[in-house]
Amino acid sequence: MNWCYAWIEECVRVLKPGGSLFIYNIPRWNILIGAYLMNRGLDFRHDIAVDFKSSLPIPGRLYPSHYSLLYFSKGKPKTFRKIRTPIELCRHCGKEIRDYGGHRHAMHPNGVNLKDVWTDIPPVRHWKFKSKNRRANALSTRLVDRVVELSTRAGDVVLDPFGGSGTTFAVCEKKHRRWLGIELDFCDVIVDRLEDAEIKHHRNDDHVED
Repeated sequence: MNWCYAWIEECVRVLKPGGSLFIYNIPRWNILIGAYLMNRGLDFRHDIAVDFKSSLPIPGRLYPSHYSLLYFSKGKPKTFRKIRTPIELCRHCGKEIRDYGGHRHAMHPNGVNLKDVWTDIPPVRHWKFKSKNRRANALSTRLVDRVVELSTRAGDVVLDPFGGSGTTFAVCEKKHRRWLGIELDFCDVIVDRLEDAEIKHHRNDDHVED
């Protein structure tokens, strides 16, 4: 964990007052990282559970089915935008799954308030959503899109110290955010993704309120 604490310390150092920090990891490690961030004086906002069903059962333990997305800020967030997600529909019949206690008529027309459990993030399995030159796991653009819209506005700067396949940078380009990135192994993959735009974005029907 000392290596993680080292790069996290640098993220905390460059984060501006009012800025937000998100860390996506398995719960085991995010417990330690969250404690470290609180000891560093950052404000805990949320521990978001991201539904993830492609892992395998572990003997003697509960079936792991989610990742942890930590959300901290340096003081009061400068930007926190309200997000609503669409009313969930049955993929077979197309009808609404819930009746909301008989108060469906009172629901907001743009959807329901975003919760801290995200069950609508698709896994990145199809090649149209990731680079064939990097077979490692890739983040869903819907996940990054939601984080970017939640905590920034057009023109703000986003830093991703682990560029990977360039998902964060592609989303920032689409959403008109400025960005800084770091990557050692897959810079050519990121450049290709940004220049050719062949890798598709997952559909995101979130409604963002200013």
